[in-house]
Amino acid sequence: MSSLGAYILRRLLLTIPLLFGLSLFMFVLIHLAPGDPVRAFVSQPGVDPSFIAQARHNLGLDQPLPVQYARYVGHLLRGDFGTAYTFNSTPVLTLIKARVGATILLQGVSLALALLIAIPLGILSATRQYSFLDNTTTIGSFIGLAIPNFWLALLLQLYLSVKLGWLPTISTGEATAPLPGRIRYFVMPVIVLAFPSVAYFVRFMRSAMLEVLRQDYMTSARAKGLSPRVVLYRHGLRNALVPMITVTGLQLAQILGGAVIIEQIFAWPGLGQLVYQAITQRDYPVILGVTEISGAFVIVVSILIDVLYVVVDPRISLAQQATARG
Repeated sequence: MSSLGAYILRRLLLTIPLLFGLSLFMFVLIHLAPGDPVRAFVSQPGVDPSFIAQARHNLGLDQPLPVQYARYVGHLLRGDFGTAYTFNSTPVLTLIKARVGATILLQGVSLALALLIAIPLGILSATRQYSFLDNTTTIGSFIGLAIPNFWLALLLQLYLSVKLGWLPTISTGEATAPLPGRIRYFVMPVIVLAFPSVAYFVRFMRSAMLEVLRQDYMTSARAKGLSPRVVLYRHGLRNALVPMITVTGLQLAQILGGAVIIEQIFAWPGLGQLVYQAITQRDYPVILGVTEISGAFVIVVSILIDVLYVVVDPRISLAQQATARG
């Protein structure tokens, strides 16, 4: 087996205890939170207590927590994420499969847009340090990092939908709209998710590029008579992109977490809206299932980041990556 294959296999084996720890942490956390799943979906006042007790027994909630967790892990090892308490008692994996495509599409478009804007803007800010463009970008980045995304979402709905009528307020029709009209449903959610990422990426890209421009090899490249464009993009940009890989992976996890509120605000039919509804309804299997899938996704992204390090910068080896993490 090649060193790359061995490294990926080793990292995948390490995900097993990580996912186990994540499941244990979330299981304890949701049971410590106030609220009863049965009381959440039985909202009628004056319900017979025997009915509540029978419902808790049917769901296995009357058993001790260690027994409940052992049963959950046993099902999980067989690839069974359980059945939702609500959502018409649909299997959790079926719910996730139906929603994950919409979330991946929204996250992918938001991240791609943020990178397409931030990388060139960060390069220009670094090469024109303390200029009007650099100062404007810096101020705009601080504003982007300071504005809460849910507040920005509500502002966009107020002005672009309610007052101007340019865009639909919510994205309920996204799944059935034809392709040209479907773009209208993307605009506001993508802007809200991409805006703070652009601010974060611009600041980091500017810092990385400034650090690269001060290196000796950049001075040597200029002394050889290479054009400024060749020096900047062939010698500088590639090295500046190495730390950006890590930042992109970390930001992807943050975007995924922030999408919970944004998908609910815009009625986007993704995992974020699913987990928000599950939290309000105390649907434990759905919360645990989405958490496990999201955790596995973040771990896989972390492995891909390490592999991309080697592709972008051949000076970095997988052995160095493993040593650094160890």
